[in-house]
Amino acid sequence: MPVSTADTRTRIFLLDCLECAAAVFRGPDADAWTRLAGAGLPDLLDRAPAMLPHATPALRKLQSALSPMNPDLAATLETEFVRLFVAGRGGAAAPPYESCHLPSVTPRTMAAPALDMQRRLDAAGLALGLDSNEPPDHLAIELELLYHLLASSWTQNQPGLEPQARAFATQTLAAWLPRFITALENGDAHPAYTAAAELAEAVAEALA
Repeated sequence: MPVSTADTRTRIFLLDCLECAAAVFRGPDADAWTRLAGAGLPDLLDRAPAMLPHATPALRKLQSALSPMNPDLAATLETEFVRLFVAGRGGAAAPPYESCHLPSVTPRTMAAPALDMQRRLDAAGLALGLDSNEPPDHLAIELELLYHLLASSWTQNQPGLEPQARAFATQTLAAWLPRFITALENGDAHPAYTAAAELAEAVAEALA
């Protein structure tokens, strides 16, 4: 059931969850992971609304997976990032691209979802926030687009963007995130990445 976003605290919480999940999938960043583990995740857990029950276990799982953050854990997460998303043995275990998780289609990058995402980014006047070689249907980019649509709707007096954001959450993110999470689980992913994907899924489902 869709969550009401009339309350400002709920809006801020949803946006912060999206930023948190996107940060994990942008790429190895020990400083960002340290900030999440040290202050960001405890703060989010303190502010978790009761109407978003699925977000709380994902936040707790992510906090546990990132704590205590130290050089050894940062190195493990970086190695895992490469194995899962870039070039593991036999290929990336869980490519972070929507195109690679379509039902009944041989996984490949730059399929129709990538072209659709590029059109959405162009319409929103947004440039890619990752390396220019990354396809536009990268999970971090899709989360950033959802963040942009919601934030613009709520803070820039563009109410028509919230229905657009909810449609994107329902028809796009909520459709392929379960398959991505399954790929992470089958790839024996570090729980930090599974938890971040589950957090993104919780937000997408709340907006659906």
